Amino acid sequence: MDGLTLQIFNWLTELDELESARFISNCIVESFYKDTFLDKKSDKITDMFDVTVFVPLKTYKNLSGYSLITTKIEEAIRESAAADSLYIDRIDWKARLKSESELQSDKRGEIITELLTQDYVSKQVRLMNQSINNNPHLALGAAKELIETCCKSILVDKGVIYDKEWKIQRLIKETNENINLISSKMGEDRTVKSAISLILGGLSNVVHGVAELRNVYGTGHGHDPDFEMLDNLYVKLAVASASELAIFYLAIHTNESNKPVIK
Repeated sequence: MDGLTLQIFNWLTELDELESARFISNCIVESFYKDTFLDKKSDKITDMFDVTVFVPLKTYKNLSGYSLITTKIEEAIRESAAADSLYIDRIDWKARLKSESELQSDKRGEIITELLTQDYVSKQVRLMNQSINNNPHLALGAAKELIETCCKSILVDKGVIYDKEWKIQRLIKETNENINLISSKMGEDRTVKSAISLILGGLSNVVHGVAELRNVYGTGHGHDPDFEMLDNLYVKLAVASASELAIFYLAIHTNESNKPVIK
């Protein structure tokens, strides 16, 4: 995302307007200088801009169906500008064609999303368990790959643009921030939230441990002739932790995906 689009995306995310943030992540927001005037209320000289939101053509043709979302976005544009002592006059919505790079990015996202099925997770878990004794380094590599694929798929579906250079800890952090890990049945009790935070912190530590084990004992690294493989007891722990975390994410993500989208 370019500067202004990212600014609006972050503004909406901070307000927990996640549907609107996801929508704007696929758009391009551009501002156009219009005039400078004296604000009589504050005696400040203020720059006035018009803003155009360029929407992918397919979405633009059904723009009226996103009225609640576009209203939130327009509010965010004006509030964000006001915070920088700027004034927005007009906000226009226009259609645009996606670039080739965007189309390729969408295709990669579709591939990742298609991979994250119950069948895929089951196969990966089976592969890890079968590899513990005869091919433990493969089991560790598959464990890390499974978690990364789960996180990336969820972020893609949420419209969050991830960096391919992100470490697994960052993927976990972003994923936790973009899915509803705390059930509404738990309410707003601080003790409950604190307990959930401890659990999530533990999950992150487990994932970090899997990554560290993989770096030392996993696939993709050459070893000395006298190299001794990590005890299978630890490999089993890593595999079990990765499996449970992946299944947990899949269950949360599936429940959210089955909810009706409010437009």
